[in-house]
Amino acid sequence: MAWLHSFSYEDAIESFQAAQAKAPTFAMAYWGESLAYSQPLWFSEDPAKGRAALMKLGSTADARLARAPTERERGYLRAVEALWGEGDRRVRHAAHAAAMSALVSAEPADDEARVFYALALLSTMPRGDASLPIREQAGRLAEAVFAKNPKHPGAAHLILHAYDHGALAPRGLTAARAYAAIAPASSHALHMPAHFFVQLGHWAEAAESDAAAWQASVDWSRRRGQPVTTYDFHSLVWWQYALTQRGQFQKAREIAVYIDHALAIATEQSLIGGHHYGDSEIGRGSGPAALRNDKGSMRARLVIESEAWKELAGQATFDNVDELYALAVSALTLGDAARVRAAHEALMKATAPAMDAGLREQAAIMVLEVEALMAAADGTPAVAFSKLDQATALQARMPKPIGRPYPVKGADELYGEVLLRFDRAHDAVTWFEKALVRTPNRSRAVLGLARAAARAGDAARSRTAYAQFLENWKDADPGRPEVVEARKALAP
Repeated sequence: MAWLHSFSYEDAIESFQAAQAKAPTFAMAYWGESLAYSQPLWFSEDPAKGRAALMKLGSTADARLARAPTERERGYLRAVEALWGEGDRRVRHAAHAAAMSALVSAEPADDEARVFYALALLSTMPRGDASLPIREQAGRLAEAVFAKNPKHPGAAHLILHAYDHGALAPRGLTAARAYAAIAPASSHALHMPAHFFVQLGHWAEAAESDAAAWQASVDWSRRRGQPVTTYDFHSLVWWQYALTQRGQFQKAREIAVYIDHALAIATEQSLIGGHHYGDSEIGRGSGPAALRNDKGSMRARLVIESEAWKELAGQATFDNVDELYALAVSALTLGDAARVRAAHEALMKATAPAMDAGLREQAAIMVLEVEALMAAADGTPAVAFSKLDQATALQARMPKPIGRPYPVKGADELYGEVLLRFDRAHDAVTWFEKALVRTPNRSRAVLGLARAAARAGDAARSRTAYAQFLENWKDADPGRPEVVEARKALAP
């Protein structure tokens, strides 16, 4: 049950099967194994295996219910029977949630029922802001259990998934800080708090959380004799982003080698073709396409956050749209007109109707950002600001990020930077403040605000922002010019 609550599904399945071997008539062992084949918040399920697990208990639903000695246990079985019953995924998950609701009503003291009902509700929620009512309902269920038992892994975990939304994130911070200590052997349990630390701009805690999650996944794979491709690269990518927000670019480079190692192993069995765009949730068993995608995003963030444009000088290949954008900005900065045109054309292709909708949305913003930078370089600020007006309008339609920002460079943050180029400091302050609402405490936006406020004559606002930037980068790589600048600004 502990593994199941933390979405450590492989371990949960093995444990439930071990329970079946010891007690072949124990109905809940089959319920648990069956439920573990449903991984709704990862958008993954295996109905065939879920049904097969139940078949081991009995050949029909009635036969299986007859093996359960209490009405409470029969309630759990009815719920999982509904999960794997007739209909498509949406219908089945709604039926499962309804059955769990009935179980909670029948067993008001059953904390496990409340937690699994919260999970069932979350499996039915739509994307974006339309999910808020269900998120709040599920969050209240989990919070009630967490208040009674602050060490309940499922309660802490589902508070995080319920409130993993920009409008609700502050409500999950207490559970985020508790959950890692509750389930220290689970990579996912160690990673989930980072969702909240990143959304709220707690960079040191975010880095610590994902470093621990990464190491837990390495330990898990090594215990089982699994290859490096089974490591949790999702937490590695998040860890690297937190490091960039702390100014620790050398460490960010060092951990990126794990991607190269895994990619070399993965490509021994698979050929890689084409370009892969976008960012993805990576779990155990990452293939070449996913690894290349992560590699592209990590490289792009490292270059953009450190402004190390020369690292991409002359590079003509890319692994995803994030790296393509970084290539375009690098070429612009270095005055490589041919590469700018090539990168812009490739970004335009990413907006084609045949592409994934989420990719098209981000690529469209990136195209406008690159065009704005091109106009700024050409000395036509009116065109640049027009492009950025369009880019920020498109970005405003997107949900607030729950992790690393998308697109890879926020249009609002870029707007502030371009305004500063043309000495419009007061307007730049406004846009940096908007960027910090969308992505709290992002270090480049904090630094931009400090610079803009200083040039706008707001010394107090500038000093506050510079002080915050130094706090973010207090353990930054030595010799960074941004740190020198901030210290100079704060000197008596």
